[in-house]
Amino acid sequence: MRPRRRTLLALLVAAAWPGLPVARAAEPVSAPPERQALVIGNGAYNNGLLPNTRADADLIAGALRRAGFRVTVAKDLGRSALYDTVRQFATGLTAGATAVVYYAGHGMQINGVNYLIPTDMSPTSEAGVALKAYPLSALHERLALAPSAVNMVILDACRNNPFQPMPAVRMRAIGNLGLGPAVAPRGTLVAYSTAPGQLAEDGTGRKNSIYTETLAGLIGQPGLPVTELFRTLADQVRRRTLEDQQPWVESSLVGDAYFRPPPGLRYGAPMAPDKTGAVAGAAKPAGRYRSGDKPGALGSEGDAAWYRHLDERGWTELDWQLQQRVGQSGAGEVAELKRRAARGNVVAMTTLGRIEQACQGGAGRAACSKRARQWFQQAATLGFPVAQNELGEMYYEGREVPKDLAAARRWLTQAAQANYPRARINLAQLDMMQSRSPEAVRNLLDTLMKSNQSMMAPPGR
Repeated sequence: MRPRRRTLLALLVAAAWPGLPVARAAEPVSAPPERQALVIGNGAYNNGLLPNTRADADLIAGALRRAGFRVTVAKDLGRSALYDTVRQFATGLTAGATAVVYYAGHGMQINGVNYLIPTDMSPTSEAGVALKAYPLSALHERLALAPSAVNMVILDACRNNPFQPMPAVRMRAIGNLGLGPAVAPRGTLVAYSTAPGQLAEDGTGRKNSIYTETLAGLIGQPGLPVTELFRTLADQVRRRTLEDQQPWVESSLVGDAYFRPPPGLRYGAPMAPDKTGAVAGAAKPAGRYRSGDKPGALGSEGDAAWYRHLDERGWTELDWQLQQRVGQSGAGEVAELKRRAARGNVVAMTTLGRIEQACQGGAGRAACSKRARQWFQQAATLGFPVAQNELGEMYYEGREVPKDLAAARRWLTQAAQANYPRARINLAQLDMMQSRSPEAVRNLLDTLMKSNQSMMAPPGR
C-alpha cells in the first residue's frame, strides 16, 4: 500500500512548527464481513417431480434474508449449472464472510462418496454416477478455497421419493440412495437432514419438508448459536417424525456462530479476547464435533433425548400416536418398522413390541409375548420410558415372565423419572401394594388425580 500523501499546507505547518500535532484524515471504517447464502432447490428431475424442494428453497431463502443474508436462489440445476452456480457463489465470497449453502433435492452415496443429483441425470449404473452427478467434495473444495471465515452446508437430501432404477440398471439396493457420513472440512459445519443412510421425509401432503420447515423457524431466533440451533432442530424433527428421521451434523467450528447474532454483536466489530485468547462470537476451525460422539450430542439417547422432557400431555399424545401405528400396521409397515428398529429407532422397537402384544391367543401366543419382551427390552435398555414401563408391567403382573417386583420397580422407576404418567401410576400402585400404608394410598390417589385429566383429554385439544 502506498503511503498517504500529506497536503502542501500540512507540510508547511510541520516545517514551521515541528512540535505541533497535525490532524490526519480519518481511517476508513471497514464494513463487517458479508453474510451470503446460496439456496438450491432441485425438483424437476428427468425421472419425475420431487414436489417440495422448490417451496423449501423459497422458505429457507426468506428466512435467511430476514436474518440479514444476501441470498442467491437457484432451482432445477443440471450438472453443468450446478458446477457454475457453486463456482460463482464461492468466487464472490468476501474475506471473513459467513457462507451458507442449502440444498434440497436427491442425494446418494456410491462406495462411500456422496453426490448431489442434478435434475438432468438418469442413473443407469454405479460407474455412471461419478460422471453424471455432482460430488459433494467439489462443493467443500470450492468453499475451502474461498476467503470466508465460516462455512455452513445444509443438505435436505436423500428424500423418501428416490429414483426408481430402470430395468437394465446395475445399481445396488435402495439403501444406497442416501448420503453417507463424511468429515467436515476445516472451518465448516455440514448438516444432514437424516443420519447416514436414512431417507428423509419429503413432506407428502405438506408444502414443505419437516426438516426445512423446522429449520426456517429456528433461523429466525436471534442469539441462538448454530450448534444449539442444530441440536434443537434434531430434537424437534425426531419428535415430529417419532424417531423415523434423525438429523446429523459434522462440524469443525469452535466458538459461537449465528444465523442471527444476539443484539449488540456485530460480525466484524472489534471484540476482546477471553483469557484463552479466543474471541467471543467468532467461529474458528479447531477440534472436530460430530453428532453422537458424546452424551448430549445431536441425535443422542439417554437424558439428552427429546422424549426425556415431555410433560404429561406430551406423553399422552405420544402414546396415542403409538397406538395409531399399532392399529394401522400391515405386513409392509412391520417390515419398515423392523428396518428402522435395526437403525436404533426406539419408537419403532416399542411399536413392534405392542404389535406382538396384540397377538391373539392360540399356539403362537407365547412366541408373540417373547418377541414383545425382546423388543421392549431393546428399547428400554436404550432409555425409552414407554418401553421401560411396558417391561415393568410385564414383571409386575408376571405376564409371560416370572413375576419379579424388584425388576418391575427398577424399570418403572426409570420411566417415572421421565414423568411418564403410566409409569408414575404403576409405581405408586406398587408402593401401595407392598407397604399398604396411609401415605402410600394418598400418594396413589394424588398421582391418579394429577395424571387423569391429561391422560384422558383427546389429543390436539
